[in-house]
Amino acid sequence: MFNASVLESITDINLLTDMLRAEFSLEDWDAMVHIADKLHHSIKELYEEDQLRQAKGQPRVDTRRLKRSIAFYFGYAMVAKGVALQKMGDYAAARDCIEKYTELGWIYGLDEEGQADVAHFRMFARANTYVLDLLEGKMDTLPEYVQFIHQSEEEELLPGIITILEAAIKYDYNVDWALKEFEPTLDSLDGEYETEANIRYYIDHLYLMALYNLKNGKYSNALNIVLKALRMSDKLKDDTGFKKINALFISFSEHASKEQLNEYNVLNKTILERVLKDEKGIMYDGSSFVSAR
Repeated sequence: MFNASVLESITDINLLTDMLRAEFSLEDWDAMVHIADKLHHSIKELYEEDQLRQAKGQPRVDTRRLKRSIAFYFGYAMVAKGVALQKMGDYAAARDCIEKYTELGWIYGLDEEGQADVAHFRMFARANTYVLDLLEGKMDTLPEYVQFIHQSEEEELLPGIITILEAAIKYDYNVDWALKEFEPTLDSLDGEYETEANIRYYIDHLYLMALYNLKNGKYSNALNIVLKALRMSDKLKDDTGFKKINALFISFSEHASKEQLNEYNVLNKTILERVLKDEKGIMYDGSSFVSAR
């Protein structure tokens, strides 16, 4: 659980970056804002101290402990804060964050890696500007955003689909044509992701796809997506996603077919059997508990 007083004592810049990733996976947006501010303050202090030492002809600050370029930490802090503010609905503040990582070329002494990070965050700024436009209801930008996703690296696909679905649900907008364009690529995804952030994106796009179908009265399609999302969130150990997806199935279970209800029950029995496997003194035969003697 996030603790603001503990945060003040943390000076490891890499650890702060890891904390942001962890809070993103937990969807703790308020914690992300605080950690992002701490990360930005810490990297700014380090950079300014280094510049001051150079101006005085003193040895430079040792940055070998940093895993990435200074530009990366400046950009990452503001991207993370902007995403958190966006999720909290504060779009104006999120746009302020975008301005701070749109152009990081002002950072002195960047090497090739640093220049690449500057370019990468410039792309993020463009993408997240589209995101805020859509979330504010400017649906006329959707065709341009779809083209941007097509031209971007693969990492933009799932965040892009999530944005399109969020805007469609929020403003009752039909985006079937846009989803169809990405259907082949989405169908090929198997959910085998290495990072917690990518797992969250994968599960969230299924959750929102189900919501979009439910809102449009396509209950059978929606519940099939929910069942897939439950299987994958369990497989990927995404407890945050599993909770809200499970609640979604229960809330709309009256629309489920016998086959869908059976699949849901089988999945939950399998999970229960796995959870109880190592419990001492308890055995579960698939339908009832028995005492282990």
